[in-house]
Amino acid sequence: MTIERSDARTEDGEITRPPTLVPVVPPILAIDATGLMYWPPGKGLAGVPRVESFLINAALADPDPCVEVVAFRSGRFRPLAPFEQEHVAMGEVPPHRAKRWSGRSTALAQSFEAVRQHPWGKRDADCHLARTVTNGKGGFNFHAVRLLIRAYRLYQRARARLGLRQGVPSQAAGAERSLVLISQRILTQDDRSAVSGVAGDLAFLCHDLIPVLRPDLLGVDTGEGRYGSYLEQLVRSGAPAFCASDAVGATLTDHMREAGIAPPVVYRFPMPSILHETASRMGATFRIEAGEPFVLYCSTIEVRKNHILLARIWQQALEEGVKLPKLVCAGRWGWMIEPLRAYLKAHPGLLQSITFTGLVSDEELIQYYRSASFGVFPSHIEGWGYGASECLDFGIPVIVSTTPSLIEATGGLMPAIDSNDQAGWYAAIRRMAEDMAWRSSLVDRIAKQHRPTPTSASWATIKAGLQTSAASCRSKNRAP
Repeated sequence: MTIERSDARTEDGEITRPPTLVPVVPPILAIDATGLMYWPPGKGLAGVPRVESFLINAALADPDPCVEVVAFRSGRFRPLAPFEQEHVAMGEVPPHRAKRWSGRSTALAQSFEAVRQHPWGKRDADCHLARTVTNGKGGFNFHAVRLLIRAYRLYQRARARLGLRQGVPSQAAGAERSLVLISQRILTQDDRSAVSGVAGDLAFLCHDLIPVLRPDLLGVDTGEGRYGSYLEQLVRSGAPAFCASDAVGATLTDHMREAGIAPPVVYRFPMPSILHETASRMGATFRIEAGEPFVLYCSTIEVRKNHILLARIWQQALEEGVKLPKLVCAGRWGWMIEPLRAYLKAHPGLLQSITFTGLVSDEELIQYYRSASFGVFPSHIEGWGYGASECLDFGIPVIVSTTPSLIEATGGLMPAIDSNDQAGWYAAIRRMAEDMAWRSSLVDRIAKQHRPTPTSASWATIKAGLQTSAASCRSKNRAP
């Protein structure tokens, strides 16, 4: 698209000519798939990976040529290779996005060029390039190519140290830069260049500030320790934030002000009801009755999620002779759960009342939501709390903690109790299990006041925010 104007004459007869025609090129909007590339294929997605998978697949399905999916490789955000597309796509890659493998010789030449441009890349970069050359296949050829690429990288480093290698620009002069919505992994990896100006114009999903506010709940992972400094670097550079809850947006703004940093532009997007949409496609949203009543807690099992509170409550019920429904904890085992394991070992009878399913598929999780009596979500701190909002999506009431994001995720419709108030939780769980009239009133409240959020609405909001940010970045970059 161009803007055209014909020559014009002034009152004195002089001809004025319009400036040179300049094409109006829409900005490129890129969704970063780096984080999802590290998630094992075929494994159930939850939390942050589920949201990032939704974004990546929404971008793959979008027919807009100005939308693309990238990953951070060899010092730059680059379009996905064919085997990477297959790894992150839910189902087949749409024809307008599908890429053909360029062949071993071409891929090897492109890999050598990537090494020349970024000789200080690490071993994981060599592995990725080797997979590109072998089209995602392992075996002898992969290992041979990986060793060849590593040898070439060491050669390029030696030339650089000896001053025999000229600098190679990481980006062509005058090229339009993409606005990249980076994945959570970028904020925890050890390559600081990924959040620098070298990487281009960036935006970030701020799922939460837990690594900054409550590092005591995350263990000693060094990657999480980088989160705060990387976040501040992004905000200083002018990167906008995309938040699923107003609570996280406000927390981010307050944190930056306390650090003496001008807060970022914050875009609030509605969290999509991904699992409910999957269930709708399957025709599996209607209620089914369980053979035995049970309470559901869908969450990774980690110290922050406060499973030990529930274990103590179910143990208290056993000791008092109170019959509570079975508790089903759906989710993989995570970190800092030694106190929970010790408590379960000290009270072996609890395993008759509590079931830990481990990681479950979407189909299994949908079945749990359709048949649970009610849900619980006593987490100490959250950015959103998917398991709580998914309860409402499937029409079942849930008791949540008083952390602001959980109250927001459930629309203020559900009972909320402090995560450390065992007596309050015990009383609420007993009432939910025994007072059918109260539970039914909450079910009616959900039916009247809650609606699942279509993924298309979430993607449209995020895309509009990215377009606004990209236009703003372009104006700044072109300002004299």
